[in-house]
Amino acid sequence: MKAIVITTPGGPEVLQLQEVDDPQFKDDEVLIRVHATALNRADTLQRKGAYPPPQGASPYPGLECSGIIESVGKNVSKWKIGDQ
Repeated sequence: MKAIVITTPGGPEVLQLQEVDDPQFKDDEVLIRVHATALNRADTLQRKGAYPPPQGASPYPGLECSGIIESVGKNVSKWKIGDQ
């Protein structure tokens, strides 16, 4: 899959579109095919090196997204494949 990667702390120029490994999600998570995303203050601080992602969270910016659920973990009951 492709993702915007923070190559080093800094300004917008440190962001690069790169091919990355497919995500491995946990039993209580869902996998979303993202159709739209947004950046918020935490993403900007992460890019600058001032806000590390929480342990176990994705290293890629884009905390907000919209899309279609492609897979669900075995402990997920609220969502199903195909949900928006």
